[in-house]
Amino acid sequence: MRKSAVLLASVALIACGRVADGTKSALNKGGEFAGAAATEVVEGMATGVEKTWSIDVALSDELKAKGISLGKTMVEEDSMGTDNVLVLYVISANDYSGPVTAVAIDQQGREYGRASADLKLAANGADYFTLRFQSRTDLERKSRIELR
Repeated sequence: MRKSAVLLASVALIACGRVADGTKSALNKGGEFAGAAATEVVEGMATGVEKTWSIDVALSDELKAKGISLGKTMVEEDSMGTDNVLVLYVISANDYSGPVTAVAIDQQGREYGRASADLKLAANGADYFTLRFQSRTDLERKSRIELR
């Protein structure tokens, strides 16, 4: 009788351990799924914010004719927290050296800021350039920048 009780207790403990392991595994899988879903939501929100706050940067026909094109563009804050710093990745098919002026235009087509920089690029070269607008120029979402 005693052997039967010990055997029954052993079987019960093993079964409980398997149930606990199964529960733990299910919870881990559920946690992985929830974590993956949360990551997707955060990434989707970040992409939506980027699209909402995007600024269209366009090159003039004159710059295009000289072999200039754009890669990534970014807007950054200055030390006072104003979004007035435009960072451009500029690509040049030909040697290019000269000034470029960025003109900020709002949704109604009104100019509200200018910044200039001297570009110097070798043929088939590319580099980042930073244009700083005046401190009062806060590059607005859905604005457009014309590079002339």
